[in-house]
Amino acid sequence: MAKVGIPVALISAIPMVPISVGAHRVVEGVSLQHVCGDPILSKDRDRALMMRITEAALQALRTPVDRPTLFKPAEEPEKEPVHAS
Repeated sequence: MAKVGIPVALISAIPMVPISVGAHRVVEGVSLQHVCGDPILSKDRDRALMMRITEAALQALRTPVDRPTLFKPAEEPEKEPVHAS
């Protein structure tokens, strides 16, 4: 009997771990401390990154899969220089 239920997308900074245990929809996050964002970025760029990760998760939910699949956010923002005060 096949499993039937609510699709789930897992966001992970280490995507090979959930893929190796059979999670079907895995979205690549940023880091262990900040899975869905990057505090080094400006507020606007951090928000844009969070939105790209969220959009990748929504796309993962819309995509039929039959085996573990990795979804990546559309593009990585460039790191902004951090200046000492």
